[in-house]
Amino acid sequence: MFEFGPRPYVLPLSEVEVFIGNILGKTGALTSRQRELCISMKERFSDVLSFTVKWIRDADPEHVLGVSVACLWVVLNEKSKVWEDGKNRKMKGLRSFGYVAAAVCLRELERGDGC
Repeated sequence: MFEFGPRPYVLPLSEVEVFIGNILGKTGALTSRQRELCISMKERFSDVLSFTVKWIRDADPEHVLGVSVACLWVVLNEKSKVWEDGKNRKMKGLRSFGYVAAAVCLRELERGDGC
């Protein structure tokens, strides 16, 4: 979020921008630099997302549903890590891991192997 922002390490991108893989500029049109950053950001996010899903799914096949439910429980019940929005000076929690955990959990439920 900070690395690909308009002013790296000062003004971060929103979590939504990183999650969808597009920098939402003020004018709507991206500069060539922003387009290049979008491509790099998408690749990096894809790598992190793949690693996270692989980590959850690498459990013993009989326990993947349990691990994914545990990850979802943590997201819903633990205080999330927060970062300070450089522009608004507000503390914000990151929620995208919850969406990933929920997606893996739903995929395992649809498979129905352990139910």
